[in-house]
Amino acid sequence: MFEKDALVALQVEVRLRGDADGLTRLKLPDHWGTARELWTLLRDFTVEGATVGADDDLSIRPLTAAPNAPLVVRYRVVSGFDRDPTALDGQPFLPIIRPTWFDVFGEALFAYPEGREDDPATFVWRDAPAGFQFASDLEHLAGARPGVVGDVIESVVIGGPGLRTRANGQVRVAILGDYDFTHDAFFDLSLAVIASQREFWGDKDAPFLITLAPQKRVEGSMTYGGTGRSDAFTLTVAENATIADLRHLLAHEYFHTWNARQLGGQADGTAEGAGKWFAEGFTEFYTWRLLLRAGIYSLEDFVTAWNEALHEYWTSPVRDEPNARIVADYWNDHAVSRLPYRRGPLLAAIWEQRLRHATAGARDLDDVLKAMRTKVQASPVKFAPDAASVFPPVYRELGGPDIAADLERFVDQGTAIRMPADVFGPCVRVVDSVRRNFERGWDADATAAAGRVTGLRKGSAAWRAGLRDGMTILERDGKPGDSTVPYMLRVRDGKRERVIRFKPEGDKEIPLQQLELAPGLTPERRAACVRELSGA
Repeated sequence: MFEKDALVALQVEVRLRGDADGLTRLKLPDHWGTARELWTLLRDFTVEGATVGADDDLSIRPLTAAPNAPLVVRYRVVSGFDRDPTALDGQPFLPIIRPTWFDVFGEALFAYPEGREDDPATFVWRDAPAGFQFASDLEHLAGARPGVVGDVIESVVIGGPGLRTRANGQVRVAILGDYDFTHDAFFDLSLAVIASQREFWGDKDAPFLITLAPQKRVEGSMTYGGTGRSDAFTLTVAENATIADLRHLLAHEYFHTWNARQLGGQADGTAEGAGKWFAEGFTEFYTWRLLLRAGIYSLEDFVTAWNEALHEYWTSPVRDEPNARIVADYWNDHAVSRLPYRRGPLLAAIWEQRLRHATAGARDLDDVLKAMRTKVQASPVKFAPDAASVFPPVYRELGGPDIAADLERFVDQGTAIRMPADVFGPCVRVVDSVRRNFERGWDADATAAAGRVTGLRKGSAAWRAGLRDGMTILERDGKPGDSTVPYMLRVRDGKRERVIRFKPEGDKEIPLQQLELAPGLTPERRAACVRELSGA
């Protein structure tokens, strides 16, 4: 819908049969990711063929009609942003509807009859002006792949005159915006990631969509995020991201095509967080593994990815929190939400080493995940457990030891996980060290709000280097969270500018594990290490 040639809303029409008992509970868009009360972004809600009632749950509209009556629901969805999203917004889950483009999750767009997620469904996009391009995985709901209501909910729609698409077979890439990489570079990387993971799983060509939408660049800030769909994934990326930044993101999100949905799924509601150590943590493990196997990562890239993850884990302020904290605060606390991403790979590496030892090298985690998929596919009914609960018994069936004590200690209780030095074999050693905690020195949130340095701790490294409350930070260079990387600040101090350099070390010592690549590797030995570390 347009006003003076500016896009202002998306008009949604839902045609359905009412429930057989005459009462249909229509579920409106409600919460998705960090977004809440999405129904407040609906306008001009009407229903033909039924009387609309009220419910204590404001996201529900009870519809009373004759049994199985044909109903037509119409409404508009307006934007959750009054400006273009920027690198400071993180991953946006609210609908983005701007004057010349839109990017919206199905969870924020579509109402549906509650309890009927497995009913058949079709989709039509219409009434756009000439030249206004559109892409969605909802276009897959035709032909050999019949769709259901759940597919409509778990979808993404993107469009605008500037939308550019590429296709190779049944894989499509739809890109909005201009970045510090070319559209062709993104397309080539996407195809390489998809090909490597389909080869791993033995899957043939199937419809799949990748969408990419921009976030305005902010000097000194960077953001990129993605969300997997069953037959797509969608990314939002700062315009100053590099193609190297996106290797991990693409591979991680595409692996969600299988984990967790094809390996047993995830629990519903708040219980979803309980299995994130597997759904997200094992996905991280396989992201690095398969990027190395495909040649997209070098050995050095692989080691760097692991070391960044290990640094984040060991310096996390919530490292030792129990899994119950993740269940409670996964969507409320960023540090908590990152914890299962970091626990899972450590457990995967340890359990793979034990499985290889127990089977004299005959099996590894690849065999376990593929066996999980086969088990779920063979189930005559919809698989009830989630993937995190399917993994332990299948791991045992393939010769692995009992890991119940590990799950209790490292997942349920949150005890710190220390990897053995030889967990990766002879190509890479795990080395224990000690590092000073990271201390920026000032209150970052208060400084951002005030526009000048606020809450500076007297005696901190920044204070000793000459930084003072009231100065304005004009430029910064450093690595937040890493105390080994020096900070450079260009500040305004009264009427003059100064450059202040310091090492952002605090007073505490933190234990840390890091990977070290074996020195002096010949080309032949490097190739062998790639095969060993990637499970090839």
